[in-house]
Amino acid sequence: MNRLSPETIRRLMRQNRKTIRGVAQQWNLTMTRVRHVRDHGVTGEHFVRDWLEILTAPNQ
Repeated sequence: MNRLSPETIRRLMRQNRKTIRGVAQQWNLTMTRVRHVRDHGVTGEHFVRDWLEILTAPNQ
């Protein structure tokens, strides 16, 4: 898989009860970066793998 669409990212966030703030705090990202990914998606095998882990990992 080489790309995650914005729709897929938003769907995964809803299914796994992830918030922009929660993702940013848990993974040490800026909220601006999380919003950008939600709006534009992500491309690249390694980025896709990282974001799938971020969005499907259990909440702490």
